[in-house]
Order: sequence, then C-alpha cells, then structure tokens
Amino acid sequence: MIFVDPRNTSRTCPECGCVDKANRKSQSVFLCSACNFSGNADRVAAVNIAVRAEVNLPMVSNLRGQGQSPLL
Repeated sequence: MIFVDPRNTSRTCPECGCVDKANRKSQSVFLCSACNFSGNADRVAAVNIAVRAEVNLPMVSNLRGQGQSPLL
C-alpha cells in the first residue's frame, strides 16, 4: 500500500498540471481553466492519485544468494 496525499487531486489537470480551485466546476465536473481539458471530477482525481502512486520496482539480481529475496 502506498500513501498518496489527496490534496488537490480533483483540482489538478492531468493534461497540463494546472492546479486551480476553479477547475472543479461542480461536484462531478472538471474543466481546466488553462487548457480546457474536461472530464468527470472523480475520474480526474483517480488518475492523479494513480500518477502520484507510481513507484519504481526494486532491481533484483537473477542469482540466488546475492541479496535476493528467497521468494524470487
């Protein structure tokens, strides 16, 4: 599980990155004041949360005994 700060996730444009309270036109409508991207506000928030949660997977050697997890 990864903690993601939810702050401004429904006010941030996933296309241009503009963060503005005016981007959230209503409970369900998102319309970017900078690039005019529009969509469902909950979906926009979910996309932004997913992007913030992206992490790099650890690099693991293929050789056993080289600090590799016994599960691999």
